[in-house]
Amino acid sequence: MNASAYYYCLVGILKREMYRFLQQRSRFLSSLVRPLLWLAVFAAGFRSALGIAIIPPYETYISYEVYIAPGLIGIILLFNGMQSSLSMVYDREMGSMRVLLTSPISRAYLL
Repeated sequence: MNASAYYYCLVGILKREMYRFLQQRSRFLSSLVRPLLWLAVFAAGFRSALGIAIIPPYETYISYEVYIAPGLIGIILLFNGMQSSLSMVYDREMGSMRVLLTSPISRAYLL
């Protein structure tokens, strides 16, 4: 197969996964609400303890929300990756993984 055929196979698999992700409302909402809830809870709880970061001679101030945002992005990616890997288990149980494995595309595209 040429590169364009692999591209169309990849686009088809990505569309199917996005459609499945948007159809599962609880999974979609939890991926949006959980980080915002963590940001609100942790920022409110730790703001007084860790919000002031004055480092002489720079006199800089970093709010806790800015400090925790990269970590929350990492947690979002981790949890969404774990939930996406569960869809592969679901595909295997329902039999659609067998159809994908018999297709002429590389197995790396299925991951």
